[in-house]
Amino acid sequence: MNRTPKKLLRVRYMNQFFKKNLRKLLKFYQRKKGIFRTTSIETYAFCNRKCDFCFNNERFPDRDKGIMEESLYFKIIDELASINYAGRISPHFYGEPLLDKRLTKFVAYARQKCPNAYIRFGTNGDFLTRDLLAELVHCGVSRVFVTNYDDIKKENLTKLSQEFSGHVALRSYKDMCVVNRAGAIFDKENPNIDKPCLQPSSQLVVNWKGNVLLCCNDYYEQHIFGNVNDKTTFEIWKSKEFKKYRKLLKKQGGRRQIDICRNCDL
Repeated sequence: MNRTPKKLLRVRYMNQFFKKNLRKLLKFYQRKKGIFRTTSIETYAFCNRKCDFCFNNERFPDRDKGIMEESLYFKIIDELASINYAGRISPHFYGEPLLDKRLTKFVAYARQKCPNAYIRFGTNGDFLTRDLLAELVHCGVSRVFVTNYDDIKKENLTKLSQEFSGHVALRSYKDMCVVNRAGAIFDKENPNIDKPCLQPSSQLVVNWKGNVLLCCNDYYEQHIFGNVNDKTTFEIWKSKEFKKYRKLLKKQGGRRQIDICRNCDL
């Protein structure tokens, strides 16, 4: 009777363990190296809704809106792939991602190039169909957060969340924790004014023009640290100016020294 040598069994076990925990190990290593945990890429800047707690509402000044060039999106993903990026990739900013007809292509490319990444995006669900969702899952999306912004229950969204329970999270806008978006959405006393902020240290935000912004609340591009058309993603992330802001915001009271951060309750 043949027996598998103990040494070979140990090797098999280690290989299985490594494969199972590869993303966790990569995430840990990349965080140790100071790499961002999440990447938001605004491929499409338009939205079909005008929610009163969003910058797309008419009560807010408009801004330049457009569509990211495919080549620029691919460039960003390729640069993430160069380090086997294992963080989160979200193809949106304040627009509705399902309006972008290239979304499945973008998800598939990100999954092919960054197999250990967590690909997630949020949507209002207005354009979500079973066929589209099935295609997104096939292309490699990890999770789709669907928010119902109406006061009625939508059976189609409920059915989709049940059928694709492993990939869809359905919620009502009433259950959302609304933040003041750097004091722009609503004005109130900021309880976090003296607390450190780690958002810019953990997230990379690239708008449709390729500008790298301070954080997800910098809708109007008040702080731009570079453009990925001109430099690599990591050159911008490691720039002295960006590092200076991140270091400042990690300190107690650092928010007070940055205009966009003083009133932010995130």
